Amino acid sequence: MTMKKFPLSVALGIALLAISSIAASQPKFEYAPVKDDSLKLLSVKNTIKQHYLNDSSSFEGDNKKDFIKIYRQRYNYLSEMFSQHEIMSEPVADTYLNSLANEIISNNPVLKPLGAHFHFSKVYWPNASSLGEGTVIFNIGLFAKLNTESEVVFVLCHELAHLYLDHSNKGVKQYVNTVNSVDFQQELKDIKRSKYEKNKQLDKLEKGIVFNSRRHGRAFESDADSMALVFMQHTRFNLNGALTCLSLLDEIDKDTYDTEKGLPALFNAPEYPFRNSWTRQEETLFGAMAEKKLSSKEEDSLKTHPDCKSRIDKLKPMLARTLASPGKDFVISEDGFRSLRQRFGFDIVEFCFESKRISRCLYNSMELLNAYPGNGYLESMIGKCFNLFYDRQATHTFNQVVDLPSPYQEKNYNTLLRFLQNIRINEIAGIGFNFLKKYQAENNGNAEFIKIFDKSRMNFEKK
Repeated sequence: MTMKKFPLSVALGIALLAISSIAASQPKFEYAPVKDDSLKLLSVKNTIKQHYLNDSSSFEGDNKKDFIKIYRQRYNYLSEMFSQHEIMSEPVADTYLNSLANEIISNNPVLKPLGAHFHFSKVYWPNASSLGEGTVIFNIGLFAKLNTESEVVFVLCHELAHLYLDHSNKGVKQYVNTVNSVDFQQELKDIKRSKYEKNKQLDKLEKGIVFNSRRHGRAFESDADSMALVFMQHTRFNLNGALTCLSLLDEIDKDTYDTEKGLPALFNAPEYPFRNSWTRQEETLFGAMAEKKLSSKEEDSLKTHPDCKSRIDKLKPMLARTLASPGKDFVISEDGFRSLRQRFGFDIVEFCFESKRISRCLYNSMELLNAYPGNGYLESMIGKCFNLFYDRQATHTFNQVVDLPSPYQEKNYNTLLRFLQNIRINEIAGIGFNFLKKYQAENNGNAEFIKIFDKSRMNFEKK
């Protein structure tokens, strides 16, 4: 069959028409902040408090006070998450998360007596946790980076494994027994009697406990991986999700948004051109700290999820011995998964602003706007960040909402932080106003955008 050939100009026109038609057929994502169920959150908080009271009353023996103190700290940590509105309680998200958890628990009856309850946290960092008394927290910052339900289920199985194997409480017991041991107390007495370098010796002793706790904690991670795979075998999910999840976690702290290009692309305006000096590395203490080089060992230790490569190597033989069918990447709802993953990116931006992590809010907003060009919510949020930067500079509280550059931050995020440290208050006003001005026409009917734009104009005209 002979293909009809077109002149290059015509062919290019057809291609562009096809691309524009595809783009036009994709509806813009309209975001509205989710509303939490305050009554449900109160009920969950009361349940957690009752667990704490029950646990505290069960201790006996000489070290009872130490155990109760640590369990109170755990309760206070959870309670703080509720008071900071970090825990999400929204019907669609809750239903979906519990559907995944039910698939695991219903096929692993040994998990049912644990009474685990599952909650999304609104924070941006990619992690999940099992607190030891039944609460399992899944950060939406992690969910938004996963690719399949099978990967989500591996994370849930991993946290349930920690709970089933009682890792958290074993860690507490290990710590209490260590600090109350005869050897530890004798060493402490020897340090107190010494005349020289007491603080240095105490610091070394404390670091020894931290190192041992971390080492055993990482051993717990490997044990939890293996048990998670056992739980996962009894579900309908693809077991390879364990490996793809760990591979993703190994790279999850690496940011991919190119701030060097993103800043001038967003904040260059005809009437207010972008200046290279805004991103120039200054010879300051903070600048030197941000450029500090870390060893590969230090970099791995600072990862949200260290040792992933070795954890993968340990799981591979176990996975190879499995006789179970491959399973599915999606069992509950692929559409539901993708819908939540998309929305969670915006929820992270909203929560960062509400919790006054404004530099992080700006960074995530810029990254999302790169994926969703023309999104009015994100354009408004970026303008709102600059308005708040202006107010905070005026009241000398800027660094309460803006992180400082650091070698422990992502490279591209550090570029944004350097930019924010370099610009002066009048430049904050100019950048914010001229950014919003570019999008004024397309947001003419957006009341929130108009309010933010009017505030930015007022700041700019104060110069």
